[in-house]
Amino acid sequence: MKKVYLKLGVIGSAIAGLIAGTSVFAEANYIDVNATSVASVIDYVTKLFSDVSVFIWLAIGLPLGFYVIKKIISIVGSRAK
Repeated sequence: MKKVYLKLGVIGSAIAGLIAGTSVFAEANYIDVNATSVASVIDYVTKLFSDVSVFIWLAIGLPLGFYVIKKIISIVGSRAK
């Protein structure tokens, strides 16, 4: 019984803390998002994915290439017998 009350107490205090803290955070503006910042983030992500795309294609292509080679060898090997 003590464990149940302890869990309910922890959950209740967490919920009470969130409810009490929302009024403080509702009025504050921590992140200023405008059109230039969104454009710069999109530009950064585009450059990041263009740089990483080589590694992504390599990670997809190597296992696929080995799979295809294995299948071709198994098909050719079964016909030779």
